[in-house]
Amino acid sequence: MASRLLLASLPAVLAFFPVPPEQTNEQLSLFEKTTAAAKEASEAATPKVLEFFNSPEFRGVLHECCPDVAALPSQELLERFRAEARVAELAHAFPAEFPAFWKNLYDDITEGELGGLPWLANQFQFELIHNMTVEYDAVYTYGQEHVFGSKPFAGKRPTWSEAANRLIYVAHNMRRLDTGAPAAFGDITVVFNTSHVRKAVLITAYDSGWYAMSCVNRQIVPKQPTRPLNCSAWPPSAVGTLDHFDHLILPNLQVPYNSSATNKTWMDGVRTLWSRGLSAVPYEDLPGLTEDDMAMYMEADIFANPRFPHAVKHIIGNFPALFGTDDGRRLQRIAAERSWPLFWAVGDGKLTHLAIDTNPTPYRCNERFADPAVGTVTNASIPWASQHVFDKVWADVQLERSKRNVTEADVSRWWGDISSSVLRVEPLTAASCADVDHCVAVAVGSGDCICHPETRIIIA
Repeated sequence: MASRLLLASLPAVLAFFPVPPEQTNEQLSLFEKTTAAAKEASEAATPKVLEFFNSPEFRGVLHECCPDVAALPSQELLERFRAEARVAELAHAFPAEFPAFWKNLYDDITEGELGGLPWLANQFQFELIHNMTVEYDAVYTYGQEHVFGSKPFAGKRPTWSEAANRLIYVAHNMRRLDTGAPAAFGDITVVFNTSHVRKAVLITAYDSGWYAMSCVNRQIVPKQPTRPLNCSAWPPSAVGTLDHFDHLILPNLQVPYNSSATNKTWMDGVRTLWSRGLSAVPYEDLPGLTEDDMAMYMEADIFANPRFPHAVKHIIGNFPALFGTDDGRRLQRIAAERSWPLFWAVGDGKLTHLAIDTNPTPYRCNERFADPAVGTVTNASIPWASQHVFDKVWADVQLERSKRNVTEADVSRWWGDISSSVLRVEPLTAASCADVDHCVAVAVGSGDCICHPETRIIIA
């Protein structure tokens, strides 16, 4: 596999593909230019957001889903939204090993490279490293050049220095999925240290790739699926930052819902977003999410070449795919070597994923727990029996996987075997911990903050 080949020849690879600047001049210039435009667009949109938050329709949905915030003044609701958006996880998911059918869809880091490279490279850098050409590059090129404003490549393929100017795709986890990013993107999720990458994050109201394929040019990749989006709601000033994003709040609720093609509206978006990310509903009691709901994130991409280990706050392993496997053990070793807290997440409980899944079944998406080793790199108090139960269930799962193809029913049973003995955790909220920069999770039930003692380096 590509990851093992890379690790075996890492010095030679780095000699041919040298480590790029943490932020290139083009990335710095683009962020500065976008910040000015985003500030203007955000300030212009604020009155419309406040008006929407005060509308009877919006208040009616809040009374139904989130009575604890339904009576708050519009300005307070907006301040709460801004605060939660600024601490929401910035999550990038990728496969432990690239399946064969992905080769035309995307290129990304794999597990072995996570343990060996000194930075998280972007897709165009990996295409050069892996000597690949991806069919979907037309989608990514359109979004990065026409939505975000990146300079076009001089030729069909970028040079190494040109590739270094591009972005890393990131899901903004305001709905607090236990997997961080939708599991369809991969088995492993890195959650970035926001204080480290803050001045490199540019945000769109919705996934820029789906927007390009569904709204701009449905034949940009022939015969590929699209989504029934409300394309007219895409904002003319399409990009924001973590400081300026009011102009993206309403489009994030409107773009995903084309009521003429589906039976859903922006009200459904309000229910899932506000109940899971902006109300006081306990994490273990959050309403579930369909696969479609999981895709309603704002895209909060990183225009940088973020360095390991400090740019990463923690990592999440997909419980159905990796628990009890060699890849799972490798992930534990990488986490230990990098001093990254490792968590496991059940997510939708699936072993495989489709590009578009319209199954209306809601999944809990709130079943994240700490690997016992988290106690060695944070202040977490791990239950005394956790390691023993963890090891026993791991061994049982490993044996089952070796004998037959496991099922989603098996995943559910494994979770039942381990859930009462491990430290269950939830993503941070703006109010959960005093030090959101160094804390990585909150213990379910006790509310204790789980924090990393190491001081992080911030991009100036």
